[in-house]
Amino acid sequence: MSQLATNGRQTITIRQGSSVVLRANSAGAAMYIWYKDDVLVKNQNKATLITATAGIYKVATVNKFGCTSDISDEIEVLALPQLIADVAITKRSESKVVVGDQVFEYYLNVRNNGKDDATQLMIKDVLPDNLSLENLAQPTDGVASYDLINRTINWNIPLLANGKFAELVIKVRSKQSGMVTNTATVTAIEFDPNLANNTSTDKKEISGLRIPNVFTPNGDGKNDTFYIEHLESFESNEVTIINRWGSTVYQSNHYKNDWTALGLTDGTYFYVIKVRNGTATWQDYKGYVTVIR
Repeated sequence: MSQLATNGRQTITIRQGSSVVLRANSAGAAMYIWYKDDVLVKNQNKATLITATAGIYKVATVNKFGCTSDISDEIEVLALPQLIADVAITKRSESKVVVGDQVFEYYLNVRNNGKDDATQLMIKDVLPDNLSLENLAQPTDGVASYDLINRTINWNIPLLANGKFAELVIKVRSKQSGMVTNTATVTAIEFDPNLANNTSTDKKEISGLRIPNVFTPNGDGKNDTFYIEHLESFESNEVTIINRWGSTVYQSNHYKNDWTALGLTDGTYFYVIKVRNGTATWQDYKGYVTVIR
């Protein structure tokens, strides 16, 4: 808030798009008369005047007896050009194939494409339920933190100069297979002429094991083994094959996608596949596979 000067001229500077409160103090005043550039400001009779317009302002007061005071000294309001900062964000996940219960990285990149510096940038990234946070790296600029209750990454950057960019790397763990959609947003104090690039969404498929229901070990070089896609993404595995009489005909604790049903007749077999990374809980897959030569 600004108070009218008692003598001379007071100067107040604002940015285009912002406003200032002018306040007049006068004991015993019942009403106020405001002028801008020596023109009466209509419908303004209170002690305060809010303006976003450049000009020279004056005020006179009227007491309860109807007597009008002399016009006060002046306040000059100067409006500087509006600061423009086009802040943009890009969110992407690393390109590797990711399966359930596996760690992978997201990359948040923020850039200032505007003509002025951007200040007080606020970046928010809400993690979906299918992901858990593993690690939040130190960003190249600013400070990042994680709100566990709201599952939100908050990244604050005090200043990002024109043409500069900042990066934050986020490590997460996938919980189960399926499509994960994750959106990050950025805002700044300055006027942003392009809000379309203030949001970025990444879609990441979390794959499960892809297990065939048939294979043909006939030596032709095509589909000759019981090949489990994405098995290599897990540190540990156990594969057990059982015939229709309930007897185990094959078992491996480090399966290499190399079972050819050697010595077994064509037919349908029951499989039990277990996988995990580190000391996480085993994931079980059960089903049937048919051997046809």
